[in-house]
Amino acid sequence: MDARSFLIVSLGCAKNTVDSEAMQQLLLASGYRRASDAASADLLIVNTCGFIESAKQESIDTLLQLGADKRADQKLIATGCLVERYPRELAEELPQIDAFVGARNWAALPRVVSKLEAAPQLEAASPVLSGFEEARAPGSSLALVELAPPGELDLEIVARAAGGPSAYLKISDGCDQRCAFCAIPSMKGNHRSKPAELILREVGQLMQQGVREIVLVGQDTTRYGHDLGQRDGLAALLEQMTDQFPDLAWIRVMYAYPRHITERFLGVMRERPQVLPYLDMPLQHTHPWTLARMRRPHRDTDDLVAWMRDRVPGLVLRTTFIVGFPGETEAEFEYLLDSVRRLRFDRVGVFTYSNEDGTAAFGMADQVAEAEKRRRRSRLMATARDVTLTSNQQMVGNQLEVLIEGRPEDGSAWYAGRSYRDAPEVDGLVLVRADALPVGELVRVRVERALAYDLLASPA
Repeated sequence: MDARSFLIVSLGCAKNTVDSEAMQQLLLASGYRRASDAASADLLIVNTCGFIESAKQESIDTLLQLGADKRADQKLIATGCLVERYPRELAEELPQIDAFVGARNWAALPRVVSKLEAAPQLEAASPVLSGFEEARAPGSSLALVELAPPGELDLEIVARAAGGPSAYLKISDGCDQRCAFCAIPSMKGNHRSKPAELILREVGQLMQQGVREIVLVGQDTTRYGHDLGQRDGLAALLEQMTDQFPDLAWIRVMYAYPRHITERFLGVMRERPQVLPYLDMPLQHTHPWTLARMRRPHRDTDDLVAWMRDRVPGLVLRTTFIVGFPGETEAEFEYLLDSVRRLRFDRVGVFTYSNEDGTAAFGMADQVAEAEKRRRRSRLMATARDVTLTSNQQMVGNQLEVLIEGRPEDGSAWYAGRSYRDAPEVDGLVLVRADALPVGELVRVRVERALAYDLLASPA
């Protein structure tokens, strides 16, 4: 009899991608095999996102579609942040789902699957719920299994499987900040750091599979080690990584929190070539009054950025902003626009405020109309695009090391790669015109032309 098959649909951020990869390895170790598509899979798993309204809707739509197409002999499991946030509501509204697994307890997946397989008589109206004590409604027949210890990070070790020359590595989970707009702490709990020895083990596993770039992710990477009594835990971790793995080409840091950037961290970025002079630091806004309402650190943004750029010459700074937060006046928005023009952020993402229940901002007075939010987002994106284009144009004629990631399927002569200036998935590409280039390797190229987000280049 052939091994039963599974398909994982991963939605949301890079942290979810890492969890989905781990779930895949757990199922493979349990004897399952990967399916090529949903129709051929025996087991369907959706790793949901519950961050903002659009992400929640995408997760629900995916579950509804898979549930509608599900065969009688297929099992559908929902996991991830949306499940952690709304377990009872989802169980009541989506009876076609056979099991729910909390975001903090993904390692329970094989045990949940075993329970489903061992109980084929389990009715859709009585799904298995795993990973949260409060999920069982009074008088409900829902089974409750594999509770995750409150506040602990599941450290079950899973061998990493690389999917290319770049890999995400989650160094922590949860968040201690209580930003007014954010529901992450209610889904992920407080900040929990993964022990350094486990992180280093993962780095070694990934390098053995040809990974050249490690992208460190977490809800707040710059708080790494605080719960372990380390003030400069991220700097120490980067020093360990570069000392132990001198052949690792690139280390990139994402999701930094402004208040937790330290002199030592910037010193490591400046002095250790493997640690790229690139930082993703979501500022969310620049106006001090808006930041105060958001419950964000409101140190003067100009001073913060100048200090960082002084410590790390050539620093590429990526950030994200929220427009339309309750009470954001036109003057506050214009201040933000001017900040983007003045500070010349290299990479910018823009979100419209999503009014999320359970957050401090939910139901705040002076809500901004949806049409106005969209107008402000369009204006800010256009301004940021002009800044990025100018930054790209300054690269024309320069040489860059580019990590070659693949070739277009149409067989054209353009290879797709990224430089140190570009994080996977969220930034632009360097498109290199060549007859043959080694995929998965670093290649020196000369920039020939700049586009709004991408660069066109040829081998140097």
